[in-house]
Amino acid sequence: MEAFDVETSGGTCSIALNLQPVSRGGPAEGAVRLRTDMPLEREGPFMKPENQLNARVPASCRTGNASSRPDRVGAEQFQPQGSISMKWQFRKAVVGGMMMAAACALSSATLAQQGELILSGFGGAYDEAMAASVKSFEQENGVKITIVAGSGANNIARVRNKEVDVIVSDPVFALRMEAEKAFVPLDPGLVPNLKNLYPNAIYSDAVVAANFGAYVVAYNPAEVKAPESWYDLAKPEYKGRIALRGFRPENIDLITLFAKRAGGSERDPDAGFAEVAKIARNIDVWVDSHAHHLELYRNDQISMSMWTDGRIAWASDTEGVKIQGTIPKEGFFPLASTLSVVAGRPNAELAQKLVNHLLSPESGLNMAARLGYFPTNREVRLPAEVQAKIMITPDNVKDLQSADWKYIVSVYDQWQQRWEREIQR
Repeated sequence: MEAFDVETSGGTCSIALNLQPVSRGGPAEGAVRLRTDMPLEREGPFMKPENQLNARVPASCRTGNASSRPDRVGAEQFQPQGSISMKWQFRKAVVGGMMMAAACALSSATLAQQGELILSGFGGAYDEAMAASVKSFEQENGVKITIVAGSGANNIARVRNKEVDVIVSDPVFALRMEAEKAFVPLDPGLVPNLKNLYPNAIYSDAVVAANFGAYVVAYNPAEVKAPESWYDLAKPEYKGRIALRGFRPENIDLITLFAKRAGGSERDPDAGFAEVAKIARNIDVWVDSHAHHLELYRNDQISMSMWTDGRIAWASDTEGVKIQGTIPKEGFFPLASTLSVVAGRPNAELAQKLVNHLLSPESGLNMAARLGYFPTNREVRLPAEVQAKIMITPDNVKDLQSADWKYIVSVYDQWQQRWEREIQR
């Protein structure tokens, strides 16, 4: 029996080789046994043989018995005692290399089996708040939750490559990925909090919102009275004093709202595009970030815009800018943080349970207190001091206006092209 260790960033894989000399004319006899004593590094596989006698392994796979060149595995590192045939040495070196490759290639599955879930978030304060939420889940389930920040193309790649277990995103991204069969339906038996969600938090059987922010009309109270309607943004007296961001979900919701009020819909959006085009005539500068939005108010370049309640509170309370928010009579729009379970990952049941935890009243209260997001679980009772900072309430959550996102994702590219032709030219 020959034994050696493969050390990785995640731990040590102890490999035992039970090898016997091979006669010149006969097949190899004996057995090979692989034992993993500690978690391996998540990424894999690592090893690509250079030739039959020497195989290169990266720094994450080291041979404990190797002397000066641990990244090389060859016949010289596994020399047996005594005089034996070259064929014995050849077979031992090849099998040794193969076992090291197998150890590293199995690393992702090993970690998953021993209890790790990868949760993809938004980064920054949002991920910090989620980390606080999942601590109790880790303890109760004996699992490690690794939170990775991602967005855009990065998230698409992670989902398609099945690199994450649960992803936090938005309805546009989530439903586009669901159309690719990238997510599994949520199981009510494993996610009992589904039954407690507000109806407008459920986008499909695989995509639900954990919390909402509110897109409302932001305004400078030193310049204008509180607007009563989204149509006020198109009034000619506000020429050059209005701001919007670009082709984004909240503006898709605004197009849809205008279309429906004119007798149209997502499938007949002409009136909606026409009304937003009127607003565009009042826009001199299109917003490109929250920081930019803040500076437009700070520098008195705009009087009204669409912004979230959380950002309005930040601009007013933290940054000292003259700004308030109001909910128009037609309703307002959700900033939804959705949850989905990626298909084809090892710990599917545990991933569903994690979604249930993130939908729980405890997690909802944590995100509300830390970030000002309204929980989508109807069982949550927010303390008065927390609710006072959030514009969505249990009474008005029904007034959130949202497009049919399953349909929108099917025409998203066409809508974007039309936006660029007719609105943000």
